[in-house]
Amino acid sequence: WAETLRIPATTPPLDAGIAEEAYLSAVMLKVHEDRTFPGAVVASLSVPWGNSSDSPGGYHLVWTRDAVEAGFGLLAVGQREDAERLLAYLASTQRPDGHWYQNFYPDGRPFWGGVQLDEAGFPILLAAKLLEEGSLTVNRTRDMVRRAAEYIASSGPGTPQDRWEENAGDSPFTLAVEVAALVAAAGILGGQDAGYALSLADYWNERIEEWCYVSDTQLARDLGVPGHYIRIAPPGGRGVPERVELQNRAGKTPAADELIGLEFMALARFGLRRADDPRILDSLKIADAVLRLDTPSGPLYHRYRGDGYGEHEDGRPFDGSGVGRAWPLLTGERGHLALASGEDPAPYLATMLRTAGRCGLLPEQAWDAAPMPDRGLFPGKPSGGAMPLLWAHAEYLQLLAGRELGRPLQLLRAVKDRYGGQRPAATTWHWRVDASFEALRRGRALLIEDRLPFVLHYGFDGWQDVRDREARSQGLGMFGVRVAADELASRQEINFTRRYGERWEGRDRRIGLVEE
Repeated sequence: WAETLRIPATTPPLDAGIAEEAYLSAVMLKVHEDRTFPGAVVASLSVPWGNSSDSPGGYHLVWTRDAVEAGFGLLAVGQREDAERLLAYLASTQRPDGHWYQNFYPDGRPFWGGVQLDEAGFPILLAAKLLEEGSLTVNRTRDMVRRAAEYIASSGPGTPQDRWEENAGDSPFTLAVEVAALVAAAGILGGQDAGYALSLADYWNERIEEWCYVSDTQLARDLGVPGHYIRIAPPGGRGVPERVELQNRAGKTPAADELIGLEFMALARFGLRRADDPRILDSLKIADAVLRLDTPSGPLYHRYRGDGYGEHEDGRPFDGSGVGRAWPLLTGERGHLALASGEDPAPYLATMLRTAGRCGLLPEQAWDAAPMPDRGLFPGKPSGGAMPLLWAHAEYLQLLAGRELGRPLQLLRAVKDRYGGQRPAATTWHWRVDASFEALRRGRALLIEDRLPFVLHYGFDGWQDVRDREARSQGLGMFGVRVAADELASRQEINFTRRYGERWEGRDRRIGLVEE
């Protein structure tokens, strides 16, 4: 197997240790695959802070997100068969409704039962990448992709948990994965499903800034920028900063517009926004001010402002609370933004390499405070978190491969061609109860939709010209009534309610028509 590895070219020349670490990282991906259930790749063979506590699961579980990141890492070193086997395993563990458990044992038994919509989207991205490279046929992936896309379409855009498994709401990272996955699914499914997937992807993509970008905050004023992306907007708070409860920090609830993370960088990595978009650059300025810290290993980043997942200030192991430490994989994500900007990401690879432990294993977190030799904690070197963290090794390989390709490995051709890094103007806006809006821009069609069939009872301008229309299948398991832009052109508002069989919704609703 090792003889078949294709380590990405390191030209212009890089430090010899870069290639050596790539070989080791590839081996790490391989040895984390279960032998009883081929394709099952666990997050780590270590347990974070295992010297002080343990768990029946630890990190010895499959996280779909981490597994797919490993799949892309395997592709980075030419191991298509391994990536195909991983995808086949995920297809076998997919739930009937299309999602995956938050994490699970290699035999498929669930451990934690949360739902993270990026974990529903990532397998679609891997399938599409394998199809792009001619490694799969559509017939081998269509059923898995359809079920996953149906789950995203019916459950999004807000996620019950973000990628850090802590908060619900609208996250730029999750939205980027959802949108890219819907575009990728359209190319695999075709027909009515494809049309609906693209329409929904365009709509969610257009509204990312309305949901996850804030202006004139204290942070923005302090750093002289107009605004910035936030880590997550709480459910129901689209466009209105609310408070977010921090996990691992005794229930602290900072305002959402103060909760800065690096999630916005995924918008460039997956092709939804240009890396030089002013909003991306302004958000990076904020992130560098509040999340970046310089260590002897190089610049490292915290997950988000106020993170509590890490050792206590005195170096005691995390025990349900603590202080979030720096994550080397986030330096890799920063390197991907540099790559998308046309920069050489070599400095970020070098920094990741320097955070490795004595055997070259990449850690989950690196210590970011004064040295504590008695606890084995040194700035820029592994903390007591998981080591190796498979996601970090996969990120390292993807960044090295991206340097050779000149673009992020996860950037799909279909997404690049559709958006080119530009925010779209969706022709149709999708209204549903859990993703509603009160104003529609003129020139757009309106699709009132639900997971169940219904009859739309509607009129205009204070219930004038009342009529009924039966919802029809739209694709991806959704039903809806489409009101064309021409039908809305001379109106000031649309009024509506719905009937499900013999049961009325019991609420009148209104959407105003506004100018672009």
